[in-house]
Amino acid sequence: MNEPAVFDVDGTLCFDGRTVSTDILEALRALRSVRPLVFASARPIRDLYPVLPEDLRKEALIGGNGAFVQRRGGGIDVVGFAPHERDLVDALIEATGCAYLIDGEWNYSYTGEADHRIYRQLDAGALASTVSRAELGTYSKVVLFTEDEAVRERLRSAGLTVTHHPAEGLIDVAPSGISKHAALVKLQLCGDGYTAFGNDANDVDLLRHADASFCVGQHELLSFADHHLEPDDVAPAILGLARG
Repeated sequence: MNEPAVFDVDGTLCFDGRTVSTDILEALRALRSVRPLVFASARPIRDLYPVLPEDLRKEALIGGNGAFVQRRGGGIDVVGFAPHERDLVDALIEATGCAYLIDGEWNYSYTGEADHRIYRQLDAGALASTVSRAELGTYSKVVLFTEDEAVRERLRSAGLTVTHHPAEGLIDVAPSGISKHAALVKLQLCGDGYTAFGNDANDVDLLRHADASFCVGQHELLSFADHHLEPDDVAPAILGLARG
């Protein structure tokens, strides 16, 4: 079977925000010998590189919940917000005063707290620069540190892709039509089916369209998954796929 195996990263393969354990890496390399691998993350691809070892960075990568796509061994395609979508994000930031993380094509703008988990994972490889919003040529992914329901609804009503993470007090915002599954379609890797692993709200479409779906941990929006795993079960499950 050569259907792709698609993996979310944080909370699915990586549990400390920095590394993937040796047993999971060995299982991924075993699976790679029989299936194409795809790593699909909320992180921009810039922030995936420090987490994945060099050989796995060359696989197909989806970043920013679908805003960034790296074809296997190739360059990176970036989908940006339309001008009116960017204007809306800027207007909401100005109106609410909320902190934010905005990724451009490579550099980023950040006004959140220095002790937030997101900041600790931000550009860990020192590959980019932090700049002002105005210096970003495009917005590719936006994190707003707010729980304001009116903000969420205003963004959704404009057609933007919005994922709420109440435990962290933030929302992820992506351009219209962007998702991990949509990026997989763009890569032309899901026509004959695929297997997917995920753990959070931004994995719903990815797992729902999969031939076989694995939810790591507990999430009410992923209760439909075919298999439910604890972190210690991830490496054996991947090895099981490798062995057929």
